[in-house]
Amino acid sequence: MQNTKIQKNFKQDGRRLRSLTSQTIIVDALLVLLKRGILEPTAQQIANEAGISIRTVFRQIEDIETLFSKMNEKIKLSNKEMIDNFEPKGDLSQRINGLITLEAKIFEDNLQYIKSTLSLKFKYNVLQSNYLKVQKDLKFILYKWLPEIKDLDNSYQTHLNSINSTGYWVELRETQMLSVDEAIELKINVFKNLLLKD
Repeated sequence: MQNTKIQKNFKQDGRRLRSLTSQTIIVDALLVLLKRGILEPTAQQIANEAGISIRTVFRQIEDIETLFSKMNEKIKLSNKEMIDNFEPKGDLSQRINGLITLEAKIFEDNLQYIKSTLSLKFKYNVLQSNYLKVQKDLKFILYKWLPEIKDLDNSYQTHLNSINSTGYWVELRETQMLSVDEAIELKINVFKNLLLKD
């Protein structure tokens, strides 16, 4: 009797593990397609990239909102590890350089994902709420690294928060067609001009 119960538990655990593995494969396929510049992949494109049937995609992921939510979780975890490995160090000038260089790495690694979010955030609630949360997190990090911003007039604080947003990075890279180094330099100059005046 107990042996049957153990076997049943193993079977359920095996199904759960296969389900989690399938979901991971699906999310990874979505990220690959986004990196290629396909900003709103279809379920069929995801299935093809993952090497699974479209039925498996629909069985594992309830809807596109759920898929984007799982993707957000994975990206957030990856970014958190990178952010947690760096602490603000040095004088104000060094901290400006450090923060903007760190964020540029994160933004650039996630450029296609950011572009997808910006283009689809009004279509999918999960992307809209995640975008707002990311901007809030960026503001928290900005003030942690550069608490001197609090001494600025409100309009300057708003200006620096805007320049530090993911949307502004896309503007610099895509619309202004700046290289990564040029975009970093521009942002550093703006921050230093406002924070290191005198």
